[in-house]
Amino acid sequence: MSALEIRDYVARARREPTTENIEALWRAVFLLKGWYFLPTERQDGPSTPMVTLLGDEPWLLAFTNVRRIKEFSRQVGRAAPDGSVQLLVLDPRESMERIVAVQDQIVGVVFNIGSEETFRAPVAAIKAYAARMGLDDLE
Repeated sequence: MSALEIRDYVARARREPTTENIEALWRAVFLLKGWYFLPTERQDGPSTPMVTLLGDEPWLLAFTNVRRIKEFSRQVGRAAPDGSVQLLVLDPRESMERIVAVQDQIVGVVFNIGSEETFRAPVAAIKAYAARMGLDDLE
């Protein structure tokens, strides 16, 4: 699944927000090999994905490709002087495990923030999409 394809799914879902188009977008997201997260701190080893406030509500930040996370990191001053970016790459199951673990502290997940490919969903909706993709053993 390439970034171009995700971009196409987002555009289609915005243009025609039918159940079919929205589900196609989420199917594409769950078929990605990895979801990209910015760690809360610059450190080596395990870290917690970054959360941002949208309005007054906490949302977990996720990205669907390396280019989007690098662009965002540069925009917010998180890239190193040489342009490198620390990130967490988790497959969709691992991503959902992290989301479920913090579901009481966040409203949902916002993907590709700061780009034309931004989309988001509350935790309950993401869990429902995950169940449709066969990840229904998450609690």
